[in-house]
Amino acid sequence: MKRYETILVVDAMIPDESIASEFDAVAKLIESQGKITRVDRWGKRRLAYPIRKRTHGEYAAFYYDAEPGLPAELEKRLRINENALRWLTVAENPAGIPPAPVADGAPEADEKGEKGDKGEEKAKKEGDE
Repeated sequence: MKRYETILVVDAMIPDESIASEFDAVAKLIESQGKITRVDRWGKRRLAYPIRKRTHGEYAAFYYDAEPGLPAELEKRLRINENALRWLTVAENPAGIPPAPVADGAPEADEKGEKGDKGEEKAKKEGDE
């Protein structure tokens, strides 16, 4: 099983009961083939740009563990649903690649130090003249 995160934006102009039922339908689909870790309801927010002449959407984030086929099934159902404005599913570390090591600050300090030394040398030469 892989870990996934799906962000869903539903039309905010429909009744609150319909919004809740849309999110419940997605949760039931996920539960049928996986395990929900957490659901965050972000509430009603203004969209960055109009989508299907709508300016507001109701946001929710679903965090879950599931088999690789579930996101495709979920996307297929959301594509049919007229109330779903946008969605995005992301797999956590899909390739199993370990995270990149954090670069030390030492090389940057050396470069700055060299530049600073050259600047000081130039200032000394100008002062000597």
